[in-house]
Amino acid sequence: MTKYHYFYKITNKINNHYYYGVHNTNNLDDGYMGSGSRLHIAYEKYGIENFEKEILKFFDTSKEAFDYESEIVNENLIELDECYNIIKGGKCFDVSLKNMVVVKEKTTENYFLINKEIYAKNKSKYDTTWTNRNHSEYSKDKTRKTMTPLNSTNDRIWVNKDGVVKYIQKKYLDEYKNNDWELGRKGYKPRKNSQGRLLK
Repeated sequence: MTKYHYFYKITNKINNHYYYGVHNTNNLDDGYMGSGSRLHIAYEKYGIENFEKEILKFFDTSKEAFDYESEIVNENLIELDECYNIIKGGKCFDVSLKNMVVVKEKTTENYFLINKEIYAKNKSKYDTTWTNRNHSEYSKDKTRKTMTPLNSTNDRIWVNKDGVVKYIQKKYLDEYKNNDWELGRKGYKPRKNSQGRLLK
């Protein structure tokens, strides 16, 4: 389960222009710095080191965070010259994710969801996530050799308790059962990669 749902603000320290957004994450230090296309153009112009991110409010659920965003990032706000947001908040995205790519900035390790056109013009500054590439036979063989009973999926099983799901080694199953863990993936939410595909 995702632990944190928050509404944030990113401010350009040079001209005080700003961007609002929502982020859902299990790691508050994951380096996320927004996904707005105008914001990323500003990063290129002023340098990301001249931007400051602050978390304004936490929420119990993603929906609550997006509902709050819809109140703040409204039509009046996005019309202001100093605002980097270009669409209303509240998960009412009218831009296609097909035109976006997840990248990581080489110098800061921050990652973004960025327009493909912006990425194409600045490829040297970013590392892309793993897309449309295949492992070599050498890489596959190396992986096979490192597989052991300790990390093999054949020796693991799903257990759950109070909404928490774990994939444990079978030799620990009795210990988990004695602590009221149940078999199965009740409450499990499949993980997705940066392109939205389910991870098996």
